Amino acid sequence: MTAIARQKPDYPLLTVVGMLVPIGVVMVYSASFVDAFANHGDQLYYTWRQFVAAIIGAVTMLVIQRTDYRVWRRYSVHLMAVTLFLLVLTLLLPASFTEVNSARSWIRIGSFSMQPSEIAKLALVVYIADWLSKRGGKLTNVTYGLVPFGVMLGVVCGLVMLGGDLGTTVVLILIAAVVYFAAGASLLHLAGAAILAGGAFWAMVAVAPYRMERIAAWQNPWDYYLGAGYQPVHALYALGSGGIFGVGLGQARQKFLWLPQAHTDTIFAIIGEEFGLLGTLFLVTCFLVIAYRGFRIAGRAPEPFAQLLAVGLTAWLVFQALVNMAVVTSLLPFTGLTMPLVSYGGTSLVMTMVAVGVLLSISRYTGDAAVLESDDESKPRRIPPVAGAVAGWWRNRRPRVSGTGSRRGARRGWGSLKRR
Repeated sequence: MTAIARQKPDYPLLTVVGMLVPIGVVMVYSASFVDAFANHGDQLYYTWRQFVAAIIGAVTMLVIQRTDYRVWRRYSVHLMAVTLFLLVLTLLLPASFTEVNSARSWIRIGSFSMQPSEIAKLALVVYIADWLSKRGGKLTNVTYGLVPFGVMLGVVCGLVMLGGDLGTTVVLILIAAVVYFAAGASLLHLAGAAILAGGAFWAMVAVAPYRMERIAAWQNPWDYYLGAGYQPVHALYALGSGGIFGVGLGQARQKFLWLPQAHTDTIFAIIGEEFGLLGTLFLVTCFLVIAYRGFRIAGRAPEPFAQLLAVGLTAWLVFQALVNMAVVTSLLPFTGLTMPLVSYGGTSLVMTMVAVGVLLSISRYTGDAAVLESDDESKPRRIPPVAGAVAGWWRNRRPRVSGTGSRRGARRGWGSLKRR
């Protein structure tokens, strides 16, 4: 492979994540101590579990960021196979081992529990980044590009959806669409796939009465206060009660058994109540920084696989956060989806920190080649058009000053801009 230089990790990204995770542990305690004491007799029941997950996630993230990201490519198929096995297992095991809140998306054995759909996000990003980076010009061909891509995505999303996890299914589709677009897919193919996905989504909603009720409650939650509108209404009460500066840490009222899932799906509402508009804007800013740094890493990545992997991981973290915020503020129908790095959930926290670790690993490798050789050195692999354009823009955004060749390249770049 083409030689690439190892650099320091992306410290701004690491800093933001280093702030969000401790904030998340504190907010999990604040949002959950009433529920924990009422249902488990221990107000630290959820907090200790989140703290342990944070430690495991931090150690894993630091190990992964020091590991060559290309290891993930080598085991992409294995990771997908294990994920599919776990997703099938959630459907085959008795409901007592897998069902939480009417969704069969868990594997629980004693005190141990895990959520395979969270692993599916990482597995899907790694697998499709590997697969799409090998397609080259065939990507725009329906037979070699769109159809097999749709089948792969359909299998993963179908298994997640059979478990009743609509929120994760939506996130998986969004991630896959962004990576597919970044790889240089035809806009016509994307439009057709979007229409089919929209039809399938509406069919999945229509076959489940409780989902139709959520759609109706989204339009006017107060008309369905005793049903699907109860949680959205109290989430809005929490956000509205916070004002600009909030009522103070630990002082939220809605967490006193009024707002369901206050420490998981609706922790954003508790943050808004305790820290007000400023607190929510801080959280939004953190994820905007993650988006900027993540796509910056993608733009500087040395090869197609790294570019698509960085795009997919960034899209995962940012879109899931945006969907969670939109749901809590009733911009979207209510669905169970955690806030990455903040909400309670061991599997979610560890897997999102793994994703950050991979991003940091990619950020430590830089290259200046428009073409990076594949494992088979006789077959050069082209950078996907969209991802290549991002990389080219980032490399040429300012003139270089080292080396005669670099100065000539800089003069040509600036000269072309002046002529335009």
